Amino acid sequence: MDDASTSLGEYLRARRAVTQPDDLGIVPTPGRRVTGLRRDEVAALAGISREYYLRLEQGRGARPSDQVLLSLCRALRLDHEASAYAFRLVSGRLHTPAPVPRDSADRIVRALSAWTHTPAYVTDPHRDIVAANPLATVFGHGGLSAGGNQLRHLFVPRMKETLVEWEAMSRAAVATLRRDAVPQSPRLREIVAELSSDPDFVRIWARHDVSGPEDATFHILVEGVGEIPVDAQNFAVRSMPGYQLTVLSAPPGAVTAAVFARLADQLPGGIGADAVEAAR
Repeated sequence: MDDASTSLGEYLRARRAVTQPDDLGIVPTPGRRVTGLRRDEVAALAGISREYYLRLEQGRGARPSDQVLLSLCRALRLDHEASAYAFRLVSGRLHTPAPVPRDSADRIVRALSAWTHTPAYVTDPHRDIVAANPLATVFGHGGLSAGGNQLRHLFVPRMKETLVEWEAMSRAAVATLRRDAVPQSPRLREIVAELSSDPDFVRIWARHDVSGPEDATFHILVEGVGEIPVDAQNFAVRSMPGYQLTVLSAPPGAVTAAVFARLADQLPGGIGADAVEAAR
């Protein structure tokens, strides 16, 4: 078995397990023990034999044709990004992104620093934070500083306790890691190994999600203030494939704007008594 065949097989198994029969109009029979789709159901939907599909899942089949792979993507209801990831696995090509030139990194830092009342940071394809403005470094318990990792920041007890939509946000972040990271790359293996001590990460990583909502509104608990809403928007950096700009902003009329403003005034500290009083 080569790495490409094995990776494709793992991906097909994972996506089959999380695809529900009801989503495809399949009525589960009484006593059904499979939570997702059965192999024969996927094979039938894709128009291939069950034996061939089994070989693909086991990593024993030859590279499937583009037509077969597209049929499998349709059978599993994969969207554009998830389908592109499947084709990327089959190709076996590992394109390691070039490091950001120093002058480009400096320009990014200067640009982000000019945003003084909203946290913003840039991550590479492995969700390592390569640049962050001062407000990002103190927001969210201080885990969004340059040199950190977005995933590592999410999978800590304090974030699980204070980020209301932790499950959804973590699934989305893990999905972008799988989408943008180089398959089988040393850095990806390092991140997965480190986070695999957390059962929540193991469970989410095993889903093999590749795409999800890029933008969302989440709520985070701020001591002395309560839950505040935050709009999160992610933008692809056109000049650096796989890199992502994340901007956290205050929804209109929300107390979040006051919290951000007071944080900005008190950098590099946290939210003090004045900020709490102003935010009430």
